[in-house]
Amino acid sequence: MYQKYRKILLVVIALTSHQIAIADSWSDVAINGQRLTSDQLQLLEQQIGGKVAPGIYLADANGCWLNLSNATSGCLGQGNVSTFSRYGSGERNAKGDWNHYSRAAELGVGGTSDGCIYTTSGWSNC
Repeated sequence: MYQKYRKILLVVIALTSHQIAIADSWSDVAINGQRLTSDQLQLLEQQIGGKVAPGIYLADANGCWLNLSNATSGCLGQGNVSTFSRYGSGERNAKGDWNHYSRAAELGVGGTSDGCIYTTSGWSNC
Protein backbone atom coordinates (compact mmCIF):
# COMPACT_ATOMS: atom_id res chain seq x y z
CA MET A 1 0.00 0.00 0.00
CA TYR A 2 2.83 2.38 0.93
CA GLN A 3 4.53 1.72 -2.45
CA LYS A 4 1.36 2.69 -4.32
CA TYR A 5 1.12 6.08 -2.59
CA ARG A 6 4.84 6.64 -2.97
CA LYS A 7 4.60 6.13 -6.75
CA ILE A 8 1.63 8.50 -6.99
CA LEU A 9 3.53 11.10 -4.94
CA LEU A 10 6.60 10.78 -7.18
CA VAL A 11 4.47 11.20 -10.30
CA VAL A 12 2.81 14.32 -8.82
CA ILE A 13 6.20 15.80 -7.89
CA ALA A 14 7.60 15.06 -11.35
CA LEU A 15 4.61 16.65 -13.08
CA THR A 16 4.69 19.69 -10.79
CA SER A 17 8.43 20.15 -11.35
CA HIS A 18 7.92 19.91 -15.10
CA GLN A 19 5.14 22.53 -14.99
CA ILE A 20 7.34 24.89 -12.95
CA ALA A 21 10.18 24.46 -15.46
CA ILE A 22 7.79 25.22 -18.32
CA ALA A 23 6.37 28.25 -16.48
CA ASP A 24 9.89 29.64 -15.97
CA SER A 25 10.36 29.75 -19.75
CA TRP A 26 7.53 32.27 -20.27
CA SER A 27 8.32 35.97 -20.52
CA ASP A 28 6.31 38.88 -19.14
CA VAL A 29 5.44 40.09 -22.66
CA ALA A 30 2.29 39.25 -24.64
CA ILE A 31 1.67 40.48 -28.20
CA ASN A 32 -1.80 40.35 -29.76
CA GLY A 33 -2.95 37.84 -27.16
CA GLN A 34 0.06 35.52 -27.52
CA ARG A 35 2.40 35.28 -24.53
CA LEU A 36 6.02 35.05 -25.65
CA THR A 37 8.50 32.55 -24.31
CA SER A 38 11.81 33.87 -23.03
CA ASP A 39 13.48 32.62 -26.22
CA GLN A 40 10.91 34.36 -28.45
CA LEU A 41 11.35 37.60 -26.51
CA GLN A 42 15.14 37.37 -26.83
CA LEU A 43 14.84 36.82 -30.60
CA LEU A 44 12.44 39.76 -30.95
CA GLU A 45 14.79 42.04 -29.01
CA GLN A 46 17.67 41.01 -31.29
CA GLN A 47 15.56 41.74 -34.37
CA ILE A 48 14.48 45.21 -33.26
CA GLY A 49 17.82 46.10 -31.66
CA GLY A 50 16.47 46.98 -28.23
CA LYS A 51 14.70 45.87 -25.09
CA VAL A 52 10.95 45.24 -24.91
CA ALA A 53 9.33 46.48 -21.71
CA PRO A 54 7.06 44.04 -19.88
CA GLY A 55 3.41 44.33 -20.79
CA ILE A 56 0.47 43.37 -22.93
CA TYR A 57 0.91 44.71 -26.46
CA LEU A 58 -1.23 45.25 -29.51
CA ALA A 59 0.80 45.43 -32.73
CA ASP A 60 -0.06 45.89 -36.39
CA ALA A 61 1.60 44.83 -39.65
CA ASN A 62 3.23 48.28 -40.03
CA GLY A 63 5.32 47.82 -36.88
CA CYS A 64 3.23 50.15 -34.73
CA TRP A 65 2.44 49.02 -31.20
CA LEU A 66 0.57 49.95 -28.02
CA ASN A 67 1.52 48.65 -24.59
CA LEU A 68 -1.80 48.30 -22.78
CA SER A 69 -0.01 47.88 -19.44
CA ASN A 70 1.61 51.33 -19.35
CA ALA A 71 -0.09 53.22 -22.24
CA THR A 72 3.08 53.77 -24.28
CA SER A 73 2.95 53.44 -28.03
CA GLY A 74 5.16 53.90 -31.06
CA CYS A 75 6.23 52.52 -34.39
CA LEU A 76 9.43 50.61 -35.11
CA GLY A 77 11.97 52.67 -36.97
CA GLN A 78 10.46 56.04 -36.08
CA GLY A 79 12.30 56.43 -32.80
CA ASN A 80 9.53 58.40 -31.07
CA VAL A 81 7.35 56.85 -28.39
CA SER A 82 4.17 58.55 -27.20
CA THR A 83 3.35 58.27 -23.51
CA PHE A 84 0.01 58.73 -21.80
CA SER A 85 -0.72 58.84 -18.11
CA ARG A 86 -3.68 59.55 -15.93
CA TYR A 87 -2.75 63.23 -15.81
CA GLY A 88 -1.31 63.99 -19.24
CA SER A 89 0.76 62.86 -22.17
CA GLY A 90 4.16 63.27 -23.74
CA GLU A 91 6.81 61.73 -25.90
CA ARG A 92 10.35 60.37 -25.72
CA ASN A 93 12.78 59.53 -28.48
CA ALA A 94 15.72 57.23 -29.10
CA LYS A 95 18.20 60.05 -28.36
CA GLY A 96 16.93 60.29 -24.77
CA ASP A 97 14.96 63.52 -25.16
CA TRP A 98 11.53 63.57 -23.52
CA ASN A 99 8.61 65.83 -22.66
CA HIS A 100 5.43 65.53 -20.65
CA TYR A 101 2.47 67.84 -20.13
CA SER A 102 0.49 67.47 -16.94
CA ARG A 103 -3.12 68.58 -17.20
CA ALA A 104 -3.43 68.44 -13.42
CA ALA A 105 -0.49 70.82 -12.86
CA GLU A 106 -1.13 72.74 -16.10
CA LEU A 107 2.60 72.58 -16.69
CA GLY A 108 4.90 70.94 -19.19
CA VAL A 109 8.30 69.49 -18.36
CA GLY A 110 10.95 68.00 -20.58
CA GLY A 111 14.53 66.91 -20.68
CA THR A 112 17.41 66.17 -22.99
CA SER A 113 19.87 63.31 -23.11
CA ASP A 114 22.61 65.49 -21.59
CA GLY A 115 20.63 65.90 -18.33
CA CYS A 116 19.00 69.27 -18.90
CA ILE A 117 15.49 69.61 -17.51
CA TYR A 118 13.14 72.45 -18.41
CA THR A 119 9.55 73.49 -17.77
CA THR A 120 7.00 75.54 -19.66
CA SER A 121 7.12 78.10 -16.83
CA GLY A 122 10.64 79.09 -17.92
CA TRP A 123 12.69 77.14 -15.37
CA SER A 124 15.71 75.11 -16.54
CA ASN A 125 18.74 73.60 -14.86
CA CYS A 126 20.95 74.31 -17.92
